[in-house]
Amino acid sequence: MKIGARTMKTGLAITLALAIPYLLDMKTAAVLAAISAIFALQPSLKRSVKTLKDRVFANIVGGVLAIVVNLTLGNHFIFVGLASVLLIAILNQFNLGPVIGLATVTLIVIMMSPGTNFIFSATIRILATLLGVVIAFLVNTLFFPPKYEEKLYHLIDYTTSEIMKWIRASVRKNSEYAILKKDLKWVKSELDRLETYYSLFKDEGTYSRKKNRSQILRKIVVYRQIISTTKVAYNLASILHRQENSFNHFPEELRIQIRERLETLLSAHEQILLKFNGRVSPNEVNFIDYKESLRSKFMHSFFDEANMEAEINKDLTQSNAVIHIMSSILKYEEFLNRLNILVTSYKKDLKNPQTTIDNIQHIEQ
Repeated sequence: MKIGARTMKTGLAITLALAIPYLLDMKTAAVLAAISAIFALQPSLKRSVKTLKDRVFANIVGGVLAIVVNLTLGNHFIFVGLASVLLIAILNQFNLGPVIGLATVTLIVIMMSPGTNFIFSATIRILATLLGVVIAFLVNTLFFPPKYEEKLYHLIDYTTSEIMKWIRASVRKNSEYAILKKDLKWVKSELDRLETYYSLFKDEGTYSRKKNRSQILRKIVVYRQIISTTKVAYNLASILHRQENSFNHFPEELRIQIRERLETLLSAHEQILLKFNGRVSPNEVNFIDYKESLRSKFMHSFFDEANMEAEINKDLTQSNAVIHIMSSILKYEEFLNRLNILVTSYKKDLKNPQTTIDNIQHIEQ
């Protein structure tokens, strides 16, 4: 059994949301405050602030609407349902779909609360709901701050290593088709996790008010390119997997050229990540700067093979396989080159902190 930071924060928020109303003599509203705190917990500071604003607005609207409907029409279940429909329509109009649940709970609790002093009871419950939201916000921002960058980097490092292993195995005829198919599905799920962690890390970075905010924004740009390059590598592995039979029928010389070129690119990918991690000098990893004649020979070999299959063997399927593999390799090279430029620029500018937002936008473009 694993108890993570988010679980601990939820427990702490519930405890405070139940305890504080008792201290403020709002015992009847303690449960509503705890429910509100559970709904308001978010995984990042930016989302916490947005949730705080949205839920405060939504609960005030829900509370006021509950009071108005109760005083004018009563609290018959038909009117409770009618008020709920009206509240949902209002919140949808303001694009506040995610906060509808808690606001509707607040409305129902207020309208169905017994007592003669209805307005006072309703006000207490509205305040309790807002108290729960504020408690959740404070707990979320002050306790157990998440380390999304650390999780993101380690996941990138592990996922990329697995993709590289399968690419190397594929071009050496060492992979098992069924096993690789299963592993590629797993890699796809890991890429989705990468996007989730990146989104959370980006929320934290873009909302940062630190002096080094410009460097954080530059790092976000670099991570975006790292993830894009990882996806291109995954696409290359998928194409080699799908075109396994065609690749195995390539001329031996062409297969050797592909293996050598991919080994250069894969090694460069590893070195670029090490450069980003500070283990390789920013001036290293010049994998593109190799003899132009070798690259031209590599390109011509592909086109010659594609033309031969199309003209001599009349096999467009085989010809298309050649083109797919070639284009995926060239795209991988292009993304690596772009990533290398971004990482080099980022690491060099760490020593020169005079970086403006305009520089960041220029690099991202």
